[in-house]
Amino acid sequence: MKRSKVRSRSGWELVLSLTILLCLGVITFIYPFHAARAESKLAGKEVRIGAAWGLTGTWRDWTSKNAIAAQMAIEEINAAGGIKGVPLRIIIHDTASKPMEATRTVRKLAEDDKVLAILGPFSSSECEVAFPVGNKIGISMISQASSKPGLSKPHRPYAFRNTIDEIKLGKVAVKGFIQEYNIKRVAVVHDIKDAIGLILGSKVLPTVFKKMGVTIVNEGNYITFQIKDFDFSPQVTKLKGMDFDGIAFGGLYFDAVTFVKELRRQGLSQPIVGGSPFINEYFPKRGGKAAEGTFAPCTFHHSIAPTKFVTEFVKRAKAKGFDPPEPVMYDNNVYDAIYFIKYAIEKMGVTNRPQDLAKDREKIMKGLSTSKDYRGIVGPVAFNDAGDADKPAFVAEIKDGKWFIHE
Repeated sequence: MKRSKVRSRSGWELVLSLTILLCLGVITFIYPFHAARAESKLAGKEVRIGAAWGLTGTWRDWTSKNAIAAQMAIEEINAAGGIKGVPLRIIIHDTASKPMEATRTVRKLAEDDKVLAILGPFSSSECEVAFPVGNKIGISMISQASSKPGLSKPHRPYAFRNTIDEIKLGKVAVKGFIQEYNIKRVAVVHDIKDAIGLILGSKVLPTVFKKMGVTIVNEGNYITFQIKDFDFSPQVTKLKGMDFDGIAFGGLYFDAVTFVKELRRQGLSQPIVGGSPFINEYFPKRGGKAAEGTFAPCTFHHSIAPTKFVTEFVKRAKAKGFDPPEPVMYDNNVYDAIYFIKYAIEKMGVTNRPQDLAKDREKIMKGLSTSKDYRGIVGPVAFNDAGDADKPAFVAEIKDGKWFIHE
């Protein structure tokens, strides 16, 4: 009997002990789980980011397609549960491609719309005046295109560019151009009104060519034009009196189309190379045979992007009447920037509470500045100390009426 009582008492003690431990374990498991969920879910009904893009004016050919990439990213993120359970919303304002309007738009997005971060502006001329405004307010701005050398560095820590500046891009494109066409002598033609065209033609391309041992045949007397000039016959006539193997063109794609057609009309067959403003699918389409063999740098091409992304983008672009509909590097840059902002919000413990707006913006800036493990559509993306993207660059060539990665 004694033995039986001892056994019975020990059994009850064991059962009681296990029950207590089990309950404690369940409580310990449940509490952190719910606490973590409570802490991880952002405040508010939506997470707001802004975009300051020239949907009308000079930059509309690019930004109207950028908006497709942005909508794709927003819809994908929200379909997957948003950012920590809260839907993401993008508020887009048109800068009309005007620098002063870009500054007003940045203030409106930051102060009236209370967005956490801003995409854009698109161009170097807009960013030159808008970046200082965003930096003073303390809100991260990520341009998808403004590649004028050194543009973001003076306006750190809140100015970012999800692209590479034209000096680095120029080295890639010029090297490929020289090798392909055995360039020994080059003539320079450039825009004197647009910021990126001016810097490309007067500084970047000539400097890169000279460092690679190529002679600039019109050094000190570059041939110039103004953005959207409709007649390039005077410029081409001047070129006919020079001896050169290739042309370095500092300007936007639509001016290059007009120029290269006039070049061929007057019987000149030399190839041309430019900067990233050449990268638009309208260039090969509108330039036709005259544009064949043109070189430019890029950081993305749809041929090396995931099929799912390209297929969805093309479907949406066709529905909006774009022809050609394929995405280019600036579309990719917008798409990646949205996901990078999401990544920074989640990583840095952003709360999305109105009273934490300034702190949240600072956290996003620090997340964008310090993260080195984010991967974009075609490869890793990180921002360096100057606020520019560290990513691969490629040489693009117009061939058979389309841009291709030059082999």
